[in-house]
Amino acid sequence: MDAKATGQLIAARRRALDLSQAELAERLHVTDKAVSRWETGRGMPAIDSLEPLAEALGLSVSELLSGRELTAEELPREAGSQIVETLRQNAGMARRGVLATLLILAVLAASWTGYHYFTSVGETDGPGLARKAAEYLGRPRRSFTPEFDYEHLQIAELERRGDYLAALCTDGKGGWAMCVYDQDRLFKDRWRGGGGKPRLESGTLGSWNFGNPREAVIILCGGELPEDAAYYTFQNSGITYTCPIEDGQVLDIFLLPDTADIGAHSLTLLDQDQQPLDSRPEGAAHWAA
Repeated sequence: MDAKATGQLIAARRRALDLSQAELAERLHVTDKAVSRWETGRGMPAIDSLEPLAEALGLSVSELLSGRELTAEELPREAGSQIVETLRQNAGMARRGVLATLLILAVLAASWTGYHYFTSVGETDGPGLARKAAEYLGRPRRSFTPEFDYEHLQIAELERRGDYLAALCTDGKGGWAMCVYDQDRLFKDRWRGGGGKPRLESGTLGSWNFGNPREAVIILCGGELPEDAAYYTFQNSGITYTCPIEDGQVLDIFLLPDTADIGAHSLTLLDQDQQPLDSRPEGAAHWAA
């Protein structure tokens, strides 16, 4: 285990996710000085911090310990190499101690794999995806309590684009919401709630936007839109996008190469002739993760 390599990986992933040291520290319930020590190689995360840190950075524990991102093919091999390295470093211990170490490592590996599997759901598991959306969007928030019946959340529309999955949700009582799912790093066909809009005002468009080193991700959403709304339009990086509306609802994922602008600006509903329904843009909440 190379403290310097692990520190460089932590720093790189933190910056890629646009997190400050203080923001990462708050998620892990540690001080920003602790994060600074990790990133400079002057200290290593405690054992009980490894899984939360890996989850926050979108990495596996094996990747943290290895100090680099691993492919799906490397993960089992890397886990095996770490076991071998542990045995080499403890070659002088008694046979019983070696077996105990192997047993602990096996339990940890099984726990890590089980955590990834049982905290995520498959893309075709509609009830499971609805449950994950309700769990994520309905958790208590300090700033507001949205008016949405999460116990009766249903998925009205599901959209997949590349490595991103989103669901337009309704409670059947006029409440709308949108959930964005995170793809599990170990099981690529499984997902868990990772973002979204806990409340969408019925009849209006909303956007949820974020960026990564590769692209800007913009998700447009809305339910129970006016009957005469046939299209909607928005702007990004000086380009105007016009898209159709079907069945009075919208759920579209856009992957744009310009990461300098991750917002959807001037959202407007249009009629069949592509004329604005109102001279004012519809209320669009630009919430960047």
